[in-house]
Amino acid sequence: MELVFIGKSIGELDLNDISKSPKYRVKDWITASDRNDWTLSTDIFYDRIESRYLKPVRHIARDDEIGEFSGFAILVIDCLIIETLNQFYNGLDQTKGKHWKAFWYVFKNSPHFKESFTAKKAEIFYGHFHCGILHQAQTKSNSVVRICRVKMIEEVNPEKISDGLIVDSGLFHSALEKEITDYKKKLISGEPEHNIFRENFIRKMNYICNLK
Repeated sequence: MELVFIGKSIGELDLNDISKSPKYRVKDWITASDRNDWTLSTDIFYDRIESRYLKPVRHIARDDEIGEFSGFAILVIDCLIIETLNQFYNGLDQTKGKHWKAFWYVFKNSPHFKESFTAKKAEIFYGHFHCGILHQAQTKSNSVVRICRVKMIEEVNPEKISDGLIVDSGLFHSALEKEITDYKKKLISGEPEHNIFRENFIRKMNYICNLK
């Protein structure tokens, strides 16, 4: 079956001014950076994340035919976002070191995840869900994806955490959207304690736009 796209092209390919989201190109980021315009800067960031990842997740989850069975697809996209957020938070071009620690960094510093995760759960989540689904199209050990549960994260066997986790994909994604919203607010606020977020954000966006 041929894949039919609904919509229009985002424009001609210009290697000197590549589109970074539906609304913005490299030149828009340069303008925002030069003007120290944090409203425009965060708009560029959110338009990129929203159009490429968050909107597709919402459409998949709400589809009457596949929504109930979309947990794998949603978690793969969410894992990509988490790794990207860690790079923004720390001003990295790519994830370095043990990749599960990038997930733990986001989880332990987020008010929306930290109550549900320990370092061990973050490591298991990375191995059983990120690596399992992405590389083998299945979760590892006894880990499973579910929806409409009370808790975001539960242990399959409280006596043996290595047996795996039960992850509610809906609650997990909702927490991630809240984390992204909080991040935007920190960037816009201009509070001194958030300066490091701004510095690392600029570094990451320059990587994205090949302006190293």
